Amino acid sequence: MLDLLSRLAALPGATMALQAAGSLIAILILTRLAKGMNLGGEPRIRDEDHARALAEEAVCGFDVQAVVVDRAGYGALARDMAGHVLLIRRHGSHFAARQIVSHAGVRLDGRFLTLSTDDRHFGAATLDLGDQAQVWAASLRRLED
Repeated sequence: MLDLLSRLAALPGATMALQAAGSLIAILILTRLAKGMNLGGEPRIRDEDHARALAEEAVCGFDVQAVVVDRAGYGALARDMAGHVLLIRRHGSHFAARQIVSHAGVRLDGRFLTLSTDDRHFGAATLDLGDQAQVWAASLRRLED
């Protein structure tokens, strides 16, 4: 085997070809490992239960009474008994939540609801809520200005 490798190494370009093949094999192994560990990809909110868990995780004691999830799973809105509303959205590879305190940053466009918070670093989020967009937009009008 060693003799074969030394003969291959003597061929022009063989060393580079072996290095390239070794690199390709290493990349494929790392890709398989990352997939097996569920790394990468786009995190999405799977369903209402997942959105409830994210809201309760974001604000300790937030008792979700109503929730709506974006059709693509990129964000959600959750309301508690006291009428507080949380906007949950993807932030990098995780989810973050901010309370909506005013309807000033809320804009309805058909089935899309765009919301902005007081936190300028959080940015605005546009959620595709389907038929629920109008219902939630109307309920957000009750928030203080």
